[in-house]
Amino acid sequence: RSRRALGGVPELVAFHWWDNEDPRFVQAAHHLTTLRDEGKLGQVAACNFDLPHLKAMVAAGVPVVSNQVQYSLLDRRPENGMVAYARKHGIRLATFGVVAGGLLSDTWLEKPAPSREQLSTVSQRMYFSPLNRWTGGDWGLFQKLLRTLRGLADKHGNTSVANVASAWVLRQLGADGGWVILGVRDTKHLAEHSALLGVELDDEDEAAIRAVLAEGHPPKGCIWSHERGLA
Repeated sequence: RSRRALGGVPELVAFHWWDNEDPRFVQAAHHLTTLRDEGKLGQVAACNFDLPHLKAMVAAGVPVVSNQVQYSLLDRRPENGMVAYARKHGIRLATFGVVAGGLLSDTWLEKPAPSREQLSTVSQRMYFSPLNRWTGGDWGLFQKLLRTLRGLADKHGNTSVANVASAWVLRQLGADGGWVILGVRDTKHLAEHSALLGVELDDEDEAAIRAVLAEGHPPKGCIWSHERGLA
């Protein structure tokens, strides 16, 4: 059905498995490998797999080319082993949530802390949780991060806070370590996202950002551990 809808072979299929207590995920992934070998799909990828289960698939011979994970300045759980493992095994990380549904943007700079009802999208409500896990509920610390990003945005050609946040994730991934997934709700975002290609942070920028991050709580758990109630 997917091939008919696409008019060809899917270049990549990202495999997600919610129940970590069910060990059949490796068997299911092997079915995708069989379909790949039959020419019915291009590459096999993972989606929101944590490190132990990604390792299990790789050890079983599943040719995983990428893993889609949430990664941002507010949610650095991939740094608890996933980034290093993926780099070692040539698995690229497809990162989403890099601007936290718009929380990491100029829109929230110098604004008071919102109530949950004031968060206008499902994404903002979702990413508000990792924001609070990092800050411990200290909105002033989040504002300090935004001010730091705004200063770096001015340094790099008056770009946006969102672009600096995205460029930071790309820097962590490295030249061939993956990519960022950016949502474009309307055409006004196209020019801003295109400008991201010209933003390259340096060691001084990294140090300034890391100094602010160190004032909050370190990332706890692995990929999707909080969402699964495991951390």
